[in-house]
Amino acid sequence: MSKLSLARRTCSAGLAALVIAGAWTVPSHWSADAATTKGTLVGEGGDAITPIMLKFLRDDTAGLAPDFGSYTNVDIDQGIADFVGTSPGTFGTDFAVTERPLTTAEAAAAKANGRSFAYVPIAAIPVALMTLVPSSSYQGASTIAMSDLCQHIPLSLDQLDGIYGAPPYSGWNDSRLSCTAPPNTPAETYSFGLWANLDPTMENSALMSLLDSTTASEAAFKAGLTAAQTGGQASTNDPTASEHWPYAKSVPGGDETTFGKLIGLDRAGVPSTQAALIQLGAIMPVADVWTGEPLGVRWDLPTAAVQNAAGDFVVPSADAAKAAEADATYTPTASPTTSPVTFNANTTDPCNTNTTVPCAYNNFLMLESYLLVPTNGLPADKALALAQFIRFAVGSTGQADITSLGAAGATPAMVSADLAVAQQLDAEAATASSSSSTSTTTTTTSTTTNGTLAASATGTGSSSTGSTPASTGNTGSTAGALAVTGDDPLPLFALGFAFLTSGEAARRLLRRRKAKL
Repeated sequence: MSKLSLARRTCSAGLAALVIAGAWTVPSHWSADAATTKGTLVGEGGDAITPIMLKFLRDDTAGLAPDFGSYTNVDIDQGIADFVGTSPGTFGTDFAVTERPLTTAEAAAAKANGRSFAYVPIAAIPVALMTLVPSSSYQGASTIAMSDLCQHIPLSLDQLDGIYGAPPYSGWNDSRLSCTAPPNTPAETYSFGLWANLDPTMENSALMSLLDSTTASEAAFKAGLTAAQTGGQASTNDPTASEHWPYAKSVPGGDETTFGKLIGLDRAGVPSTQAALIQLGAIMPVADVWTGEPLGVRWDLPTAAVQNAAGDFVVPSADAAKAAEADATYTPTASPTTSPVTFNANTTDPCNTNTTVPCAYNNFLMLESYLLVPTNGLPADKALALAQFIRFAVGSTGQADITSLGAAGATPAMVSADLAVAQQLDAEAATASSSSSTSTTTTTTSTTTNGTLAASATGTGSSSTGSTPASTGNTGSTAGALAVTGDDPLPLFALGFAFLTSGEAARRLLRRRKAKL
């Protein structure tokens, strides 16, 4: 074999080794040995809280420094799944946001993977029923403004049965419905569009819980689903409350994506004025924080005035949420599958519009959003950043951000409990090393301090310095949302050897050619 041939083969072998080593060191799409990006406090959850989280991260940028904060809508179930982890010490997110407690299986998985956690209540959010129903003054023009739509359609449970159940009403112009209160102004003739976010959401579950709240209403809801399923317009005839919307009119990808379909959002996030791009007749359960100015641009979407347990028709708002929150029970326990905040659905104090006492929103349509935070295993910098983020969320600026979007902030009892969790994270940071890449077995004792809910867990926890940037898209736990860690030296050794081999082969080949000249 000639020296030139040998050099060429050596060069080819070196390049092959380079490719293999490079592939070895690149994160695999299916890798489970993962941790979130160093220096970035990564949060995941559903879209109910997205406008609040975006506002938080913008207003708390300086407070999180030198770390960065991120939040990704991956849907509520995927956010929890990434939080509880896939194996001991392997987690796809530093914290999650949830409107429901973990299931028994999810809590057990978190414990098995070495992650203890606490619920940190930050916002009480009304589930608005957004209605895109033209008033009788709209004459079918090609353009339409929000002022052409019925504002605050009054809806009782019986009327909701006529919309979602059977026997159904004839449409929005049915004599039993009204465009405005008192019921004397009809709406235009449009059929009901029973839309929702296709992703699993507690907004879906909240509306279905209201429709299930009486025997008569549940029967009507079931009859409506049965008829719709027969016509191919529903996936089930089971009326049991669920995160999954049973009717066919739904859009995957979150609330913002759904609104893109319903109100024709342009690139700047502004609703269209072209009637052809708006799903006229639509009604949709959505977190109220999406209806006003969710992305920095005024939407002012029309929302129904839903009747509460006291008989009042109430529009979703920060004041209505605060009044509903006053009726709620806050009893944190040591159970990781119990929600600390319970809205007492059938109990509502009558409102008095002549005083400062606001009207409470329908309690079936109230959600509590929690930061789901780990109480062990975070690197020191992330533990400190998360503690600071909790203090920001329950502080004056964070609470003002919440109310400006139409939700209610934490009560004094919740704030006290939340601050206790922040102190727990401070203590964790004092003993953790932000540059550690070792795994240790830890045992965390379940504690309840000032109302702080903490789940106990025993398992293997780990922290790591090496990482790949987390995904910013709606990708769940796919590659990019997780990063390969562990600092295995073998890939680096192979990569270095490949560089040396290919470099030496190339050098010899060039010298051989030069000698022939």
